[in-house]
Amino acid sequence: MRLSLPILSGFLIVSLSSAAFAAAPDCPRAATPGPLARAIAQIALDEYAQFSGHRINAGGALWKAGATESETELLRDPDTGAADAAQSGRYAWRRVWEYWLALERHVPGEAWGRKVIAVPGLLDDPLAAGRASETRLRDLIPRAGDDGNDTLRQAAVRAAMNDSPWSAAFISYLMDKAGLTPQQFRFASAHWQYVQRALQQPDGYAYRACDPRTTVPAVGDLLCYSRGTPLLRDFAAWQSAALRPGFAAPAHCEVVVEVDAGAKKIETVGGNVVQSIARRRLRLNEENRLSLSHDPARHPVTAGSACGRDSTCEDGNLNLQYWGVLLQLTAQ
Repeated sequence: MRLSLPILSGFLIVSLSSAAFAAAPDCPRAATPGPLARAIAQIALDEYAQFSGHRINAGGALWKAGATESETELLRDPDTGAADAAQSGRYAWRRVWEYWLALERHVPGEAWGRKVIAVPGLLDDPLAAGRASETRLRDLIPRAGDDGNDTLRQAAVRAAMNDSPWSAAFISYLMDKAGLTPQQFRFASAHWQYVQRALQQPDGYAYRACDPRTTVPAVGDLLCYSRGTPLLRDFAAWQSAALRPGFAAPAHCEVVVEVDAGAKKIETVGGNVVQSIARRRLRLNEENRLSLSHDPARHPVTAGSACGRDSTCEDGNLNLQYWGVLLQLTAQ
């Protein structure tokens, strides 16, 4: 995935002073998950069911594959699990476009600002060395539709779903459908923006930023990890980085949909995980906090060429991430 920087118009600007980052390190929970938490989790589960999405076990292995972002495979009925032939347009790529359209309602320009990447002459020459160019959907769609060719217009949108990371748009869609307002959630195409807003703790915000190593997760919370550069390995790193001018950090977040304290595990649902919607199982420790077994720093790195011959190799463990922030849902 690649980081896409969103348009900031329409957002409340909050001072990045040190006083704005006073998140409690353990975030004691004031109440059991309420109707809003259950609604957010159920919306996520319904989207996962429609994709018949990927399944990731506690060991980080992808053991079930679902529909992916550019497929024309029919989505499933979330109640029956069956594909509905009577709704022949319910393709996976069209559903992903719906996530962008939900974000568009809060941040105008986000959906139509998606990019399509092309290399000049690539269809004629598979080794074409021209520089890749980016064309925004807002510019491409009118040209594709000049002759009324809806096939080209659909192809452009479908390509954009491949060329733009949509995991944050998926989270924004969940919050939009659950009825959250811009004051309660910072709708964005990049996860770091709503994580930063939670760290700033403005009045009325639905989430507060917590340390997953000291906070018990609950249904409706968002669990986030850092990826790319800068790599923020823990909660303290997030707090420090978010104070800096021009802060932006590649990240990924998923919603907690189930907590089983007895089995010491939680389940999360996230979008654009291996190009699908995925349901992931993660371990908890004896204090019911996220297990350190998912910390990449605790696992040896195996050279790629040797990994296929090493049964202890963790390179394929999708759960080994720098889970550095838990956004605790405080709204009911």
